[in-house]
Amino acid sequence: MTSTNGSHPANPSDARLVALGRELERATRRLTTVEALTGQLDLMLRQLAADTALLVSTPDEPENASPPVRSWLAADDPTQARADLADLIDWIDAVYRRYPGAALPSCWLWHPTVIEELWWLRHTHHGAYHGPGACWREVADWHDRHRPGVTRRITAALGDCELSRHLPGGDRHQPATPVPLAAAAAQVATHWSTNRSTPDPTGQQLTDADQHDRAHLRTRP
Repeated sequence: MTSTNGSHPANPSDARLVALGRELERATRRLTTVEALTGQLDLMLRQLAADTALLVSTPDEPENASPPVRSWLAADDPTQARADLADLIDWIDAVYRRYPGAALPSCWLWHPTVIEELWWLRHTHHGAYHGPGACWREVADWHDRHRPGVTRRITAALGDCELSRHLPGGDRHQPATPVPLAAAAAQVATHWSTNRSTPDPTGQQLTDADQHDRAHLRTRP
């Protein structure tokens, strides 16, 4: 049955059903829109996570991996020391020796401090050109300050040295010497930490100091 004008159901229950149907249709459209937006948001979040991981990711390193900053003078692993020295020689051949004043005497490997100088210079060069800190400012600093400074100090340290002068009796023969008066370290540490002053030297310490200075510092007749 219809109303007098024929446009609406005469039965109130029919009208409610029509309204419910329309509401269901609107809810379905809203749900479809929400699902589409959720999918786009999920895609954006995945892309953001991937971009973030790319920016901050670093290669996985084993727990016992050697630290990236190592001192040649403090080297205590023969395998690592051999690898470091081989790497340094490759870099010297490829980069360092190309510059004026970079010639090394044949005995350079017998000068640990020279190796240390070249070792850190090699890594500042790598840092200037590679990695997150690489920039032209660092490159300029390496060329203008680091390399000339190392070259100047190496030239001063080596002079006209040659390998034969490192033989026993040669003026460049310098076997490792112990840290002077290391046995007094505990006494000095205790006195300094409690009195903020150094202790008076003992007679034995004065004797040890004189022997060390005669052997390693004072000019022999």
